[in-house]
Amino acid sequence: MITEIIDRLKAKAPALVAVLPAEDIDALSKGTSPKSGTAFVLPYREQAEPNEFGTGTFRQRVAVQFLVAFVIRRHDDAKGGKKVSFFDEIKEDIEKALAGWSTDPTAEPCELVAAQAAPLGNGVTAYVQTWQTGRYLEN
Repeated sequence: MITEIIDRLKAKAPALVAVLPAEDIDALSKGTSPKSGTAFVLPYREQAEPNEFGTGTFRQRVAVQFLVAFVIRRHDDAKGGKKVSFFDEIKEDIEKALAGWSTDPTAEPCELVAAQAAPLGNGVTAYVQTWQTGRYLEN
């Protein structure tokens, strides 16, 4: 699923400089900061619901959450006002690319759950969005 999301963002979010997979959001702040406008797609959480059927067939819905984090770098912006204008453009591209889109025909459409900015220091800020979709386990 992560690969499909990355491909979708590369194709439909032109404001992004690059789109890469990542495993851990903390690695973005601890490592070398990526180029401004780079986005990362990370797996986040899966929450399964009970099996819909009592006997025989098995069908279980799984809510799948993933993160899309993008980085803005401005060293001449002590208060962050200039970075905010970049957030809007990139955020809008990501939302247009993902809202209502499904990774495959059997998956539920993507929905935005939450978002938050996080200053990483040295003129770098990450903006992290939590997205949700759903899939089914069937047997």
